Amino acid sequence: MPHRLVNEKTLELNITHEGMVSVGIGVIGFTQQQESVIGADVFYPCTMPFIIQFKAAKEGVDNSSAAFHVNNNKRMNQHRALDAIANSGVCEAYYAFPLIVSDVFLTTNFGSLLSYTVMAHAQRLTGRLNWVGVRHSVEVQSNGKFRVRSDETVTGEGFPAKEFFEKKAKERKNRQEDKKRLAKYVPDLIERMEHAVKEAGIIGQSEHTVTLIGTDAKGEKLGYLQLPVRIRGLKKESKEKVIFS
Repeated sequence: MPHRLVNEKTLELNITHEGMVSVGIGVIGFTQQQESVIGADVFYPCTMPFIIQFKAAKEGVDNSSAAFHVNNNKRMNQHRALDAIANSGVCEAYYAFPLIVSDVFLTTNFGSLLSYTVMAHAQRLTGRLNWVGVRHSVEVQSNGKFRVRSDETVTGEGFPAKEFFEKKAKERKNRQEDKKRLAKYVPDLIERMEHAVKEAGIIGQSEHTVTLIGTDAKGEKLGYLQLPVRIRGLKKESKEKVIFS
């Protein structure tokens, strides 16, 4: 069977690039190990940070409709992780569904793939069901409407990726200058992360590297800083006190 050009990595790289150009910033990519835990491909450090999980169509018609698989990683926990992160308020989480099926359509539309991509909020994809440990089949139409099938069925509506990135670019341009200093921002960020971990019922500690991107006081020079942090989850003896909703 010949190698297909339309795959998740090709779509991720090209659409990410188009998004970077549109918003005017760089992005942070995750390793395969990090992606298996976080559930996403890339991190955009915008005014409100967000992560995206790209999907490649399994079948369909170019720029019309296509079928995708969600939660199809080895542990079938990718969707649960994205849902938890989005609901924590630490950052937003989205799926990107490119309606790009054939190699010919891909190669003739390089540079404008955003126009053929539908996005959806991760925490809204399966409605209130949020099926755990099950692979979901998602049918997406060019008008943004989608249907998720698993043990049950949920319908919803996404939005054009091009409009999404244009909105993010406008937010970045019109944002008010944040007066919060780094010495205050970092502890606040770590505290929010620890709260999200405890809410998810994760026990023990874990070490991570946080990358911060920002500008100088005049908003002229862009730079980044990487910090090793230790995130504390629940203590082992408090496991039975966790209530899942």
